[in-house]
Amino acid sequence: MTCNGRFALIVGALSLAVARGDSFIKSTYAGSKGLNDLAKATGRYMGTAADIGELSDPYYVKQLKNISGFGMITPANAMKWDANEPSQNAFSITKGDQIVALAKASGAKVRCHTLVWHQQVPSWVQNLGKADLLAALKNHITKVMTHFGDSCYAWDVVNEAMGDDGSYRKSFWYTKTGTEYISTAFKTASAVKKSLGLKTKLYYNDYNTNVINTKSTAVLNLLKSLINAGVEVNGVGFQAHLSYSDTASASDQISNMRRFEALKLDVALTELDVKTSSTTPSTAEQNKQVAVYTNAVLACRKLSKCVGVTIWDFVDTYTWLSSSAPLPWYQPKGKNTPLVHKVAYDGIAKAWQS
Repeated sequence: MTCNGRFALIVGALSLAVARGDSFIKSTYAGSKGLNDLAKATGRYMGTAADIGELSDPYYVKQLKNISGFGMITPANAMKWDANEPSQNAFSITKGDQIVALAKASGAKVRCHTLVWHQQVPSWVQNLGKADLLAALKNHITKVMTHFGDSCYAWDVVNEAMGDDGSYRKSFWYTKTGTEYISTAFKTASAVKKSLGLKTKLYYNDYNTNVINTKSTAVLNLLKSLINAGVEVNGVGFQAHLSYSDTASASDQISNMRRFEALKLDVALTELDVKTSSTTPSTAEQNKQVAVYTNAVLACRKLSKCVGVTIWDFVDTYTWLSSSAPLPWYQPKGKNTPLVHKVAYDGIAKAWQS
């Protein structure tokens, strides 16, 4: 073989290694406790989102069912409107049941997600007039909450109702009902909760709200108005879809969350991930990613009313940010192969132990 031929093979092998994610800095965490064990030691939980399609990967499922790693599971899509009620009053809740059964088998709790959102809603819902739309909303919430009962530790009752500019999102919900759909959703969920004697926590959930800004202040004012009107709201979810380039300190995030804590609300990080610029981030980017994870989890760790942290899935193979390597695990050889901790894992572990 010529020298050029050998060089070509080496370059090809290196390219394949990079493509498989072998450029990642590996975890050096040597403790025997998983992330949920570390969170539990502080009186909180560590959770993850999961989806039905991923349950065919035995290596993924083994980690998902490890209670040492995760004490809370959120169905990423299995409980959304299009999954539960694709046709009017024709409910199909089997996907959500699968996630609940898996969680129960492992001893984990379930954050149920989500009753009201502007996406993944069938066209038959979007085409209704105001009165019929609100009636369908009440029926959907009543039927779905009744089905799952106390299997849900919490429900994200309303998801992403606020725009980034602090005005209400101009969704079909808002266009047809104004803010009435928000109060109707929480009132209906509260009525179901009381009628069935459920312990389920009722949450509002949104993104770009982890620090004090126009949007988080608008969400704060929305929740104040609901609470002042006597509407039951138990918690607020900070999705925390973050980036390695974010500079918010733990203190910055705590200052924001304390405003919601003052309303006597539970707070939680509900969809945490930290994107990088590619699937093969530089060492510098990975180290920045670690710091962002640490600061986010540390904010929860230091806040008395923060009940826990959920990452939005845990392995890059199944992330919704497929070009951004945002999660603490990866599979160097792809689906259905062993999982490896990245250094991002260490950032989370460090925060829980701080």
